[in-house]
Amino acid sequence: MLPRRHNVNLKTKNRGGVEELLLVTLHSYKGGTGKTLLSVNLAMIFADKEKRVCLLDLDLRAPSLSSSFNNGNKCWVNEYLNKACNSEKILTDCTPPYIKSGRLFVGLANPSTEAIREMSSKDRKWEMEALGRLLSLKEHLLNDLNFDYVICDSSPGLQYSSINAIVAADVVLVVTSIDRSDVE
Repeated sequence: MLPRRHNVNLKTKNRGGVEELLLVTLHSYKGGTGKTLLSVNLAMIFADKEKRVCLLDLDLRAPSLSSSFNNGNKCWVNEYLNKACNSEKILTDCTPPYIKSGRLFVGLANPSTEAIREMSSKDRKWEMEALGRLLSLKEHLLNDLNFDYVICDSSPGLQYSSINAIVAADVVLVVTSIDRSDVE
């Protein structure tokens, strides 16, 4: 985790000078860049700054947030995107005890081999419908459930699921390694 002293602010101003709420997607063009670690750290920083934060695992083909958080949710993000449950059932309060005023809720993708195979076999039509569900989820989390930030850990590369996470985002952070292919 990052040191407790930090100054991170991703709020933007709209035309009327009022702060907007944000969905931030972390993306990389290949795996192993530290995108998941950075998404967890950003979520913890914002929660520690007394913000309501939702961290979503949208890396449906190689989910890893479940290794960092206990799975107390009733549904997986995959199931929400498949229209099998509502948004409240995918969220688990994972606020650590040292965070006094902020809150951290996590929505996990199903890490089972079967679920990963199922997500990998989805066609273009399903992915377009999933984008609509993701945009509805964004609106619900930010406007109805009053989250200050929604942070999405996306799949690496340019697959439909990662493109959907990018399209839904207000801010995209591209995480790279110091590698010739990433810099060029």
